Amino acid sequence: MPTRSHLKAVIALTTVLAGCGTTPVGNPELLAFLKDGSTTREDVYLQLAEPSATFEGGRILTYLLDQDQRGYVLMRRREKAWNGKFSLVLAFDEQGVLRRHSLVRIRDFPNSP
Repeated sequence: MPTRSHLKAVIALTTVLAGCGTTPVGNPELLAFLKDGSTTREDVYLQLAEPSATFEGGRILTYLLDQDQRGYVLMRRREKAWNGKFSLVLAFDEQGVLRRHSLVRIRDFPNSP
């Protein structure tokens, strides 16, 4: 027979697990900080965290993004990456300053915005 402490533990666990299943909300200003010629690699890591992939010794970073009605959503490595519709490609110079960035649509879904 379940005790009161067991019931509290089940409720607490259910609450924690429910938080794990939340869907991120899009941010229309997610990429507004990116300025070619002034944004640094450190700025990017602070704003967007770890990239989806790195190339050329870290001179090129890519991030997988999705989009909803509110804006762009950063897809983390362990999330449902196949839902990403865009790849953000960032190219830095030898000093770690952003030289060029591009948002490339990589998937089209029938109901995508």
